[in-house]
Amino acid sequence: MSHAQESDLRSTKIAIKRLHKNFWLRDGQKVEALRDIELDIGEGEFVSIIGASGCGKTTLLRIIGGFEDADSGSVEIRSAGQGRLATSTVFQEESVFPWLTAEENVGYGLRILKVPAQERRSIIDHFIEKVGLGPFRKAYPAQLSGGMRQRVSVARAFANQPDVLLMDEPFGALDEQTRLVLQDEVLRLWNEHRRTVLFVTHNLDEAITLSDRIIVLGARPGRVKAVIDVDLPRPRNVISLRSNARYGELYQRLWDLLRNDIAGSDGGHA
Repeated sequence: MSHAQESDLRSTKIAIKRLHKNFWLRDGQKVEALRDIELDIGEGEFVSIIGASGCGKTTLLRIIGGFEDADSGSVEIRSAGQGRLATSTVFQEESVFPWLTAEENVGYGLRILKVPAQERRSIIDHFIEKVGLGPFRKAYPAQLSGGMRQRVSVARAFANQPDVLLMDEPFGALDEQTRLVLQDEVLRLWNEHRRTVLFVTHNLDEAITLSDRIIVLGARPGRVKAVIDVDLPRPRNVISLRSNARYGELYQRLWDLLRNDIAGSDGGHA
């Protein structure tokens, strides 16, 4: 059974219907960012969104996260119950609080949710260790490398135990070696906790390595151009996966879908 078929059998976590978004420039010109987006994301599914610059990937993620409103259409996130955050977001830009230590950053959302102190401590300890920050738990962000700060952000997002985890190019600013390490850590965390994840990336390797499915958005206005099932076995190893022949086939298919859009991209961002 394919991942897509498995997704059909599991309960839908995110239902996006006929979503449309426009922006207006200062001169009054309308820019159509997203057009008639229709998507169903399954419970516990890891889905990446790719496309040329300016196709609306981040705009779509921001609407799902409640940071922006759509002009029409709907986004429904089916909650697992009270006391849970609907979404938790990891941004490309560093979003840790500089006045809090690593462990205080990881536990920030839990404190806001009023999770009891003993339970909060247990969750913080678990995720600090999972991302390899045990020796640095008392360090402040200024004392950590960029990769370590993103590990704090990832640990905090998983610790919040949201219904949906949104990740907007979280490793885009990191060097290749650090990026590979963090991809492996996200895979391990996801395999253990099975959060529903929407992951925006420009990196085709990253999308294939992490995902159950890949949503390809067409050039502006962003619309669903293709949905690709990543039929590679789990659990996965970031490096060894690249020797799999199917990996190369998926990469070529994605590139064929994106090639013309990237060539015609004006380099804008949406």
